[in-house]
Amino acid sequence: MMPGLLHVVAWAVVMTGTLVCLGLCLWLSVVALRAVLKWSGWWRDFFAFVVSRRKGRRAAHGRSQR
Repeated sequence: MMPGLLHVVAWAVVMTGTLVCLGLCLWLSVVALRAVLKWSGWWRDFFAFVVSRRKGRRAAHGRSQR
């Protein structure tokens, strides 16, 4: 096998592993945030806040395109 090809394959494996680790860390942080918010009783308020922000952003985005 050519050394250049070996380096490309190794780089692809390392980058794929990095993306998997980042995705896992992001997922774990979301799960931990949700657990803490549920435990403290703030989950419904937080969820309503996120939904209201999305609705506001959609409305503002729709107005800017007209």
